[in-house]
Amino acid sequence: MLTFTITLDSLAFYIAVFDVVVLLSYVLWIFKRNRKRDKAIKIVSDFIVQYFSNSGTHVQVTIVPSQNKHFIAMVESEPLKRFRYSNIIESNLINHILKLTGYVVEKIYWRFPVMLSKDTVLSMDSDEQRDRDLYFQDAPAAQANFEYKVSEVTWDQFEEEQSKVEQNKSEK
Repeated sequence: MLTFTITLDSLAFYIAVFDVVVLLSYVLWIFKRNRKRDKAIKIVSDFIVQYFSNSGTHVQVTIVPSQNKHFIAMVESEPLKRFRYSNIIESNLINHILKLTGYVVEKIYWRFPVMLSKDTVLSMDSDEQRDRDLYFQDAPAAQANFEYKVSEVTWDQFEEEQSKVEQNKSEK
């Protein structure tokens, strides 16, 4: 018959209990941090969706936490003319999120997918397609109706044109 006896002195027992308590505290802190981050992501995402739905635009938002406890937003929307200068909307939106939610969004990336079906490709030349989306019509119209021409000229030609401009100003 073999008998094992384990004796723990009080110091070793206290150290083991302390290690277990520290380990459990760390695990609980990680879970709390993840829950807090997920809650913040949901708040910021819902805020951005609500911000654009007030103007009648449907967007899909993906929020990614960055390394310095801030967020990066990826906004996906149909290509609309009002998003042509999205950098202005972006700065206003970042400031608005900071004021109302207290969370910092570092950067907003925009994605404007154009979904083309087989029917759309076949009817690309039709008047109906051109009338449906004015956003894509503006670029060719701007190229066709340009008012100035940029090209390389010699210094003499530049001075000659400059003198013509000055004469026109003095006549007026």
